[in-house]
Amino acid sequence: MSIRALVVGGTNGIGYAMACRVAIENPSSTVIISGRNKPERIPHPNIEFRALDASSMRQIKQYTDKFTSAHGDQKVDFLIMTQGIFTMAGRTETAEGIDNKMALHYYGKQLLIRELLPMLKDDAKVIIVLDGKSGAPTKLDWKDLDLKRGYGLSSAAYHCISMNDAMIQFHAAEQQKSGSTRRHFVHAFPGVVASNIMASLPWYLRAPSQALMRLAAVSTDMCAEYMLSGTSEMTEKAEMEGRFWSNIDQKGRMVAGKAVWTEEQLKAVSDHTWAVVDRALKFAA
Repeated sequence: MSIRALVVGGTNGIGYAMACRVAIENPSSTVIISGRNKPERIPHPNIEFRALDASSMRQIKQYTDKFTSAHGDQKVDFLIMTQGIFTMAGRTETAEGIDNKMALHYYGKQLLIRELLPMLKDDAKVIIVLDGKSGAPTKLDWKDLDLKRGYGLSSAAYHCISMNDAMIQFHAAEQQKSGSTRRHFVHAFPGVVASNIMASLPWYLRAPSQALMRLAAVSTDMCAEYMLSGTSEMTEKAEMEGRFWSNIDQKGRMVAGKAVWTEEQLKAVSDHTWAVVDRALKFAA
């Protein structure tokens, strides 16, 4: 079966491994990987590279407009987003007024989903790889969702994680209002993975992080298998319950006890998200 997949953050680490797994398992398919820099090696002939700075809302909009124009009749089976950064820096705003970490981990992901929804097949899978375990409505500062006033490393992490939780439920609820599609929205926790994400840490933290990797990490290939197989299994189970969103853990299993966000909470998060994104797009123009 021919599969069409778009993997943002697919130029290294988990995203690269997921792209390669889709390409290997479906040789007749097309896998597009996007990130800032082209990988030194693209191992499969059915993988294409397209450059994208996923921290820039303007570049994301230009990218999605171009993608839609060029491939309007070629629907996408998988939209996978793994882009991220591991940094100890404080709030670092992009030229668009968004913290760089939050732009990568949250706002850019949601803009990609919004703009590419018309390109997704009716049963497409949308997979966000960040942390599908730790988010909750109680971990948000509802009066400062973009953390302009109360930014901290832990608060930024919890805001991105929790708002991604909210938005997979928001997108699932929106499509169910019309009942026209069966797209499934997944927020996945990859666990400790032997990737190069720690390379941006200060030198004195790299040795401890490398030791942790050796003790606890799984390979990017193994993580990719868990993420993709778990998405497939959870989609089938969730659809039987009439649910079109899932949170999965590092083994691809359903995360138990995840909060179902209220309509009021979903509206607050989505309204905030589109306000920040659209303001950035107007600012950049």
